[in-house]
Amino acid sequence: MNWLRQNLARLVQMRRRWLGLLIGCILWVFFMWFGFWTTLLLVILAAAGYAVGRIFEADQSWKTVVDKLLSERFTDN
Repeated sequence: MNWLRQNLARLVQMRRRWLGLLIGCILWVFFMWFGFWTTLLLVILAAAGYAVGRIFEADQSWKTVVDKLLSERFTDN
């Protein structure tokens, strides 16, 4: 567990261009291994999981988030 924590800390401290390169290479491997649509679905689900995690991390309720999203688009003028 300590090894994983050290490597994750090292990964977070990397320069953004190297982190981008690493993520690009990982996506390329997934694209070559699974195909375009599966990789695209993986990226979409990962982004959705990240968004859900951020909501739970901020201790916001779904009702508050939906109200904020809808209030910006559907306001009464």
